[in-house]
Amino acid sequence: MGDRGKNRLAEVLTHERERFLRFVRRKLDELPALDAEDILSDVAYSLLRRADVVEQAENLTAYIYRSLANRVVDQHRRQVPTTPIDVAPEGEDDAPALSIPDDRPQPDRQMEQRELKARLHDALGQLSPRERAVWIATEIEEQTFRELAEECDEPMGTLLSLKSRANARLRTLLSDYRQGAGTKE
Repeated sequence: MGDRGKNRLAEVLTHERERFLRFVRRKLDELPALDAEDILSDVAYSLLRRADVVEQAENLTAYIYRSLANRVVDQHRRQVPTTPIDVAPEGEDDAPALSIPDDRPQPDRQMEQRELKARLHDALGQLSPRERAVWIATEIEEQTFRELAEECDEPMGTLLSLKSRANARLRTLLSDYRQGAGTKE
């Protein structure tokens, strides 16, 4: 890879490092934070070896996000699901049965989560672009208002107001879902 490609990659990785890590951590919610660092390092190393990709990528940041998402999928595929073992080994009738927890969400819970994501996506689409941008930056990308104010060159009070209006609008738009969820329990 030429120096131009290395410099471009280093610049993007340095500037976006924390966002890349937050992105990976959200995707790997049940894995340790160290795995996020490992995945980011692995993707960076892979890109260093592929000069043609870095040189030709129009939007290197988007390409890195896609690479990270693919690597997370690979990580999830490598995980071996565990299930309870209720039978004692042969010849050990008085040995306690092993129980390995299966922490995967149950199918009904997975369906509820998918429904909530779809409803939230629709509700976010009904917000103004500025309200949506502030809400996503603070809630999904986990940016602080201070970081966002510096990045957008907006007063923090304006951002807080936009977030407050977005929260109120989302509460209204999702109220029927929230009431339905409350009656299920």
